[in-house]
Amino acid sequence: MINFSRLKDNVNIIKGYLEQSENAFCDISIGVKYMWRDEYVIDYAIIEDTLIMKESSTEYNDVFYYPMGKNVDLALREIEEYCKTNSIPLIFGCVENAVVIKLRNLYDDVKVQSERNWDDYIYDAEKFKNYSGKKYSGQRNHVNKFKRLYPNYTVNVLTEQDYPKIEKFLKEFERGTDFSIWTEKSEQEKVYDYVKNADKLKQVGAFIEIDGKVIAFSMGEVINDTLIVHVEKGLKTYEGVYPTMAQEFAKLFAGSGIKYINREEDCGDMGLRTSKLQYHPIEIRQKNTVTVNTLFDKIVPPVKINAGELTVEDITENFKQAYFDLYTDDDLNKWWGYDYREDLGDKEITPDYFISFMKSLKEKKEEYSFAVTLNGEMIGELVAHNFGYYADVEIGFRFFKEFQGKGYARKSTTVLIEFLKTLGAKIIKSRCFKENIPSRRLIESLGLTLTHQTDTHYFFAKK
Repeated sequence: MINFSRLKDNVNIIKGYLEQSENAFCDISIGVKYMWRDEYVIDYAIIEDTLIMKESSTEYNDVFYYPMGKNVDLALREIEEYCKTNSIPLIFGCVENAVVIKLRNLYDDVKVQSERNWDDYIYDAEKFKNYSGKKYSGQRNHVNKFKRLYPNYTVNVLTEQDYPKIEKFLKEFERGTDFSIWTEKSEQEKVYDYVKNADKLKQVGAFIEIDGKVIAFSMGEVINDTLIVHVEKGLKTYEGVYPTMAQEFAKLFAGSGIKYINREEDCGDMGLRTSKLQYHPIEIRQKNTVTVNTLFDKIVPPVKINAGELTVEDITENFKQAYFDLYTDDDLNKWWGYDYREDLGDKEITPDYFISFMKSLKEKKEEYSFAVTLNGEMIGELVAHNFGYYADVEIGFRFFKEFQGKGYARKSTTVLIEFLKTLGAKIIKSRCFKENIPSRRLIESLGLTLTHQTDTHYFFAKK
């Protein structure tokens, strides 16, 4: 099981792994992880020199990043086990298109979603820092006008001694800005802290100054062949200040080996979107969310399968008393592998308790229970559980004593397997206690073969 730690101010601990990632999204950077650590909470673990991260916010919980490091395959298995153990969906966030293909090839059933508001804007570094070509004529004109109006401006690389004057600039910028979207206001509150920790975080910054007054400021970081711009602010009363700051920052830090500039997302702000598009990105890099589904997601209730004189169907309130009797038969349940008393606690043993428990397992997509009925009477239960991410599923069965040895279990389980196959099942699994000879015979009669054993159980599977 993965033992997660909370990522707080100690973001540098993951820096080496972020640099190993082929993902060039702004989210995979120290600056973003530091600035937004309270809103987008990161839990991380390092297993065999591989970084596993999961993120939670007010809008979602436990969304994983694709692992980064030397043993991605092992990390994926660990993530799968963590999700199954904790009954949470397996979801990967901030996934680039190339990794979507990998996940589609790995898993049997995935759902891919993206939201345009969060796509990153990527620019050609060489063209950007020179504003070269006809497309950048507008930016060149703005910069030339700025230089004519303010010929004595200077560009300075940020140092620790400059922090007080940057703070003074940020306060003036804040007084003169009507923040249109929540991210702008939230970012403004965080930039002060971000600037003060620039050296510790290995960030790069620069500012434009006129007669000792800071009028624009930008800050970001270099990861591999990409310069990521995290902060860019200017006093709009100085015409052309933004394209000038953007270009000067690129000239300073998009040097040899830097091919791209990532100017982050627009967060759905149409004015910001227009501005970013005017700089002519070579790519608007799509961020995907990939949800890995199991066979459970393909079950559409109510289920009702005919098996001759038998019916395999959902367990409803109509079967509440029979379900209670099945669960509380100790002779039966010594072979079930689960004692309801483990979860009962101080709750009263009632038919309603067991129905509620069964529904809770369904809600968590952990187990789907079926009643086996004969002439409308519930004579036993089938379960599909341990739904895997590779179209695999485990089945189980239990029947009242008076209905054992009559072929009902085999007939109903056969139709359940056929039903699961219609959903796309590729591997059917089952298990039984070693002492339970009738169960082993039934499982083997269904075509499942022994795969392994423990001190107490035999395990079977069928492709």
